[in-house]
Amino acid sequence: MSSRFPTLLLREWMQHKRGWLLTLVLPPAFILSILPFSHTNGLPDHALAAGLIVVLGMTLLMLAISAISVGFQLSGLARRDVQDRSIEFWLSLPSSHGESLAATLLAHVLLVPLAAVVFGFGMGYVMAAAAALKSAGLAGLASIPWAQITALALPAAARLAVGVPLALIWAAPLVMLLMASAAWLKRWSVAAMVGALLITCTILPKVYGIVLVRDWLRDQTRGAWHALLANPEAIASSPEQMSNVDSATAWQWATGDFTNELHALLSWQLASGLAIAALGFYLLILRRQRAG
Repeated sequence: MSSRFPTLLLREWMQHKRGWLLTLVLPPAFILSILPFSHTNGLPDHALAAGLIVVLGMTLLMLAISAISVGFQLSGLARRDVQDRSIEFWLSLPSSHGESLAATLLAHVLLVPLAAVVFGFGMGYVMAAAAALKSAGLAGLASIPWAQITALALPAAARLAVGVPLALIWAAPLVMLLMASAAWLKRWSVAAMVGALLITCTILPKVYGIVLVRDWLRDQTRGAWHALLANPEAIASSPEQMSNVDSATAWQWATGDFTNELHALLSWQLASGLAIAALGFYLLILRRQRAG
């Protein structure tokens, strides 16, 4: 498996690299292209706060774009090898269905969002510099405290990056159920998922008073969101407070926030979600076995 799995990951890169690169490059390129014709009045006058907002905002934006892109691709990924008959080729190789599916999931739902965080963080500095030049010219660019921005932004970006795997653990049952539904129901999968959500979140609670599934979905979604960034307001609540925060304090906040979310993994809520995710993964393997 040690030699096969990297090959499967390489396959994902070869098939999807163009789409991944466009997803990463086009949004910041578009923002930079319209920046000369837009206004930057919405940013705070405080240079540190403005720089942090741009850097971390760009990081979050790229993560959100990558997550939306992956969400739209999940149903197609579940049926990809069957639709183009490439499953016949992959079945001839000494790799299992589990390995192939695991490589696909790892590449799309983990590695791409992590790459988006890193790329967005770097592009945030470019955006901050461009916004400063736009609003105040070279004097505005020179007034930005880059070292202090990095001291605060880097721990926050690192916390966001290590939170991505935690968020995926919480989101695993929803991801796997969506993919299993797409594999088995094909074009009816979206309608089936929407119908199931409508029944469990609207009809059952209002008509029959059954809130178990709705509350489970709410807690699972909340867990995924908090896994990314649970307590951002703890480090500072105003630009003036930001000026007094040093790198050690920022890293202490990031470590504490991440540790708290690690403790949250030890719950029956997450255990039930992982059981459902395992069922969805088994259904995907079963569908591929029958298709092959």
